[in-house]
Amino acid sequence: MTHLPPPKVALLLTSALALLAFGTACRSKVPDLKTPKGTYAAYRDARERGDYQAIYDLLVTQVREQVGVTHQNLRESARLVETSYPAAMKKQALADLGPEEVRRAPDPASYYAALCRISAAGMEMSMSMAERWSAEVKTVREDPPGSGKYLVSPMSGAVVELFREEDGKVHMVPARKDLSLIGREYTRSFERLEAVREAVKTFHSPAEAAANP
Repeated sequence: MTHLPPPKVALLLTSALALLAFGTACRSKVPDLKTPKGTYAAYRDARERGDYQAIYDLLVTQVREQVGVTHQNLRESARLVETSYPAAMKKQALADLGPEEVRRAPDPASYYAALCRISAAGMEMSMSMAERWSAEVKTVREDPPGSGKYLVSPMSGAVVELFREEDGKVHMVPARKDLSLIGREYTRSFERLEAVREAVKTFHSPAEAAANP
């Protein structure tokens, strides 16, 4: 014979299970990236997990494109140095391209993550964005109205910027000094790649080949 719990116990068990299910649903709720608060929440979740791919995907398209091209140019420069430079010159040439973690990043998101982690001279990615995005939201306003540009004021007091793009989603705009570094590395990646290509041509010239049989 099955023994049923007393009514009060059954009620308590039902309430506990309902609260557990509600809490699980809240924790598993996917942020709505079509709203400023949703994108802000998505960044905070990704940062807590250390998911730089998710953070990279939240960036505005222009920044992602710049990071992608920079990463591509850097990988090509490193490949040419490793395959075409004289052995005695490779180590320094690779070091001139940047720290190993940055050079060997397999994809743009990993490259972006490496920039965020390192503190080498001339390659330091400001962590101001991470600090500014770590607090709870206080206010959100579209400025000017109808522009798709949002200014979010967290409890920390540091305003962050979001922008609605053609995909209908709201994306993150890095801090100005982060944008400056990304833009600088973008420009330098073309200069480095051209310099490496010119050096490779020199190494394979008849005169150089004769000097280094």
